[in-house]
This record gives sequence, C-alpha cells and structure tokens, in this order.
Amino acid sequence: MPICIRIADGALAGSEFAFPDAQAAVTVGRHPSCDVVYPADDVRVSRYHLAFERKLARYRLVMQADNPVWVDGEEAFEGDELPLAAKVALGHPDGPTLLVETTEDDDLPPTERYARHASPGQLAEKAERISRAVRRLSLFLAVAVAAVVAVGLWAAMEGRRSQADLAAAVENATLGSQFEEELAAQLRQAAASVYLVAVQDEMGLTPLGTAWVAAPGVLATSAHVADAFLKMDGVKLVVRASGTPVRDFAVTGIDLHPQFHPFEQAWRRYGPIAAGVGGDDRVIAEAGAYDVALLRVAPAEAGKLAPPLVIATDAELRALEPGHLVGYVGFPVESAALGGINPDDPEAQLQIGRLTALTDFFLVKSAPADRQLLQHTLPVQGGASGAPVFDRHGRVVGVLSGGNLVEVVPNGVRVPSGIGVNFAQRADLLRELLAGGAEAKAGERETYWQQRLKRYRTEADLALRDWASGHGTTQPPVPVLQTSGHTAYDRRYDMAVFVQPYLLGQDGWYLFQATAQGRAAPDMMVVEETRGGPKMLGINASANRHPGVELNGDKGAALKVVVAAPAGAEVNLRVFWLPVGKGGK
Repeated sequence: MPICIRIADGALAGSEFAFPDAQAAVTVGRHPSCDVVYPADDVRVSRYHLAFERKLARYRLVMQADNPVWVDGEEAFEGDELPLAAKVALGHPDGPTLLVETTEDDDLPPTERYARHASPGQLAEKAERISRAVRRLSLFLAVAVAAVVAVGLWAAMEGRRSQADLAAAVENATLGSQFEEELAAQLRQAAASVYLVAVQDEMGLTPLGTAWVAAPGVLATSAHVADAFLKMDGVKLVVRASGTPVRDFAVTGIDLHPQFHPFEQAWRRYGPIAAGVGGDDRVIAEAGAYDVALLRVAPAEAGKLAPPLVIATDAELRALEPGHLVGYVGFPVESAALGGINPDDPEAQLQIGRLTALTDFFLVKSAPADRQLLQHTLPVQGGASGAPVFDRHGRVVGVLSGGNLVEVVPNGVRVPSGIGVNFAQRADLLRELLAGGAEAKAGERETYWQQRLKRYRTEADLALRDWASGHGTTQPPVPVLQTSGHTAYDRRYDMAVFVQPYLLGQDGWYLFQATAQGRAAPDMMVVEETRGGPKMLGINASANRHPGVELNGDKGAALKVVVAAPAGAEVNLRVFWLPVGKGGK
C-alpha cells in the first residue's frame, strides 16, 4: 500500500512525496536525514517529529511525546492507525499540515469494513474524559444529597479516583522517564560543541570553565570565567575540544556583558542586609547577574569549530515553568577526584535536573522580561560555569553561572549547600550580547536595580538605627545631606582623601556616616575650621565598612568631613541630625 504525502501550506506548499511498500517507515521533521524535510528555521516542527510505520499493509503513527500531532482535527496518539486519507497537523491543530493518502496496490476485491477500533492512546484519553466527568458528578452529588448518601457516594468514588490517580502516576512516571531519555540524547548530541576553557603557559594547562559554540567563530561562557583570565598575566586563554589528539583554539577576543561589572559594583556599594527577628541581621550574597560573555577565535579558525548550538527564542523562554526538565554539558573540576577531567582528552559531564523558580536577580518573580535568573537543581562546581543549559527539546535556555556553595574554613574548599538550588543566566542575555544590543539597556536596568536594592537594609542603615535608638527615637531620621565623590591624594593629609565642607544648620546631634566603593573600610574624621586652625572633633579609624562620627554641634559651625580610602575610590557621605534633648538625651 504505497503512501503519498503532500505539504499543504508554508514555504513547501504543494510539494509531493511518494514512497513504495518496500519502505518500512517514512519520517517527517527538520533533520536532513528525514524523508520529508521541513525548512531548518521552521521551529514548529521537531527535528524528528513523526514517522508513518508500515505494519500489516497499513501505516501507524510513531511519535515523540513532546511533539503533538493532530489527525483530522483530533489529537493523535502513539500507535494510532492512519486513515486511508487524512489531514495531519504538526505541533498544533492549526500547525504545518500534511495531506496523506494510502492506496491499495493489488487487484483484490475490497475488504468488508468492520467497526473501527480505537487505539490504546484514544482509549486512555476517553477514559480520562469519563473519569473527569465522573469526578465532577460525584462532587455535585456530594453537595446535593443527604449526608449519609453523600458519604457513601464519596467513598465509592474515592476508590475509583485512587485507581485513576495511580494510573496517572504510572503514566507520568513513564512519560518523565521518556522525556529524560530524550533530553539525554540531546545532551549527547550537543557535547561535540562544548569546549573546556583553560589558561595555558609554558608549565601546562589549568581548567577554568566551560564554553560552547554560539555562532560561527564565537563561543559563549560565563562572564566571571572570562573576567578571571583578564586579571591574569603571562598566560593565554584557550578552548580545548575532546578527541585524539586534542585540539586547542586560542581565544583572540573577549566580550563581557556590559552590565556584569556595574551590577556587581552596585550590589557591593549598597551592601544589602537581611533584617532578622531580634536583630539577627545578615549580609546577603548576590546570585550573580548578567554573567555571560563571548570568546572569539581567529577568523581562520572559525570554520574548524563544531556547529553552533540552537539558542531558544523569546517565546520558548517565556514558556519555561518551574518543574520543567533541564540539563547541561560541562566540565566541573573543583575538588573532584582525578582533577575532574583528563586534560589530554577532556570528557564533558552530562547532568539532568529541573527548574525550581524563574525570577529576577533579586529573587523576585517580576515581569516575564526581567525573569533572567533560572534557578534549578542541576549540580554545579567550579569548572562547570559557562555550560549550556538545555530544555528538553535540546535548545539552549541558559548559561550555567553559579550556585549555593559553602566555603569550608580554613582550607577554603567549597561544597554544595543543602538547599540544592543553583543558578543560570537566561539565554536572552546572551542573544542580546551577540546582537550588540545590551549596552542600550544599561540606564533602564540600573534604575531597576536601585528600586530593588531599596527593599533591603544596609549595614549603614542598621548603624543609623542604633544611633537613633541611643538618642531616644525609634524612627531613624532622613539625611540632611547626601553626596558622593572620589578620593584623590591631598598633601595636607598625605594620603588619598575625599573632603566635604559642611556648615551646621542647627544645634543638635549630628552623625556623619561614610561608605566606600567595594568592601573597603574607610577612615573618617571631622574637623572644625577655627581662627586658631583645624580642631579635631571626631575620628573613626576602625575596620568598620561604614564608619560614623557623632558630635553635638552648634549652629553655624564650619566643618570639614575627611574620608580616607584607596585613591580613586568612590565615597558616599550621609549626614543626619537630631535635636538636642531628643528623648532626654
């Protein structure tokens, strides 16, 4: 019974394909090896979407669970028999459509037609519809009838529901296993395009992270991996492919995401604190943001890299949900036995897990466009950073960037925490870096960070709260001055300082509070300009990151606030005032 397939719509509309009885199966998809090949960019169709398998002179459907098919407007199932003439839609009821006809190839009289039997998949679907209807009916009866009758009906239906739930659990477990195997196959196929990132000198090679081919001549990795190399001297950066012999490609250019350093600096400058019950406050560590980078190889070498991996579209990224399967291919090496890999032939590790949450970089489930931090259960360790994170369809949805690791003192070894949640950067950050459009979003994003950061307290805020409390008020005052500047060498103080003149506007208590860029601990002193020369009113040279100097001043006093920190450091200064006698002080 020959089969004839005609494409009904799209770029290939009108194309016809005919296959003889001798062909056991006819495959449909975007992969070049398929018998009916759709364009590579028609992502509505899977690589191997569907096959028509010939059995007993009829054709039956062979499908993947995540690639739906509709036949004559009804959802089809694995093993369904294809009618002699059918309209087959791929992906959606209104998706790419095939018109399929099969014809008898002999002169025998037609067979007597019997009642058509449903396939196992159709029977299961029908049973599920009946089960849902029965459950709705049982709920209605339970409310409407008398209590004794309702209890009896509930008990009867509970037994049926338990059986249905058990069947559903078995089905879900089977599908989950099937999806995991499909993802594992995608990971194995993608491994050829994943490379070890390493620094190299005359002494040898040291693994640094993972990279993967994102475009011709361009590999993607984590920004913190590339940035670590930029801080080194006397070494070169290479990406190494597995194989015998191994092949190294020298990295000739590096592009960090333009918001990688600014976000890190904004976070450190602000110094967020989580305020706990009873004053149990703790410093909050960032999860990493805009942590993507590009590595470029010489144009002459570009064609020797493996093929680029497919990056998910915006629509596919928006479809991600907690619980979805994800996997990665990478080179975790930190604290691993035998160094994690054999550098002479590095073999990548394949891991499968699930998404746990999709949030912004402050762990807030914000607008979908800002949910660029993928949280997941994939295990991470140093060396895996930069690995591609795939959805179950084999598309890259993220770049592995970090995790919840605990540093064991005093040896500094990092081990995974018991949380089991780690991080990846959503793939649209990488796409905008490839397209050169990331810089244009800087202002909008920095405004967003400041709004989110204001939800946290800082160490300086806690110090202010304590100061106000010591003067009898539970409500910290607002600053009467808030300014910033950079330190520069001043010969009067023989060091790099930031100097801010300040005239006391009222009598009362004043708190002068400073912070410096990064985690530096600045020194601060307050002096009064008098006819006899500078008079020291207060000094704080402790190791505190937010030094404060308090004084009880008189209106009209001319002061100078001097903050000492490394040359060029940005300094933020705040001045607060409380009236004398507040709370009896």
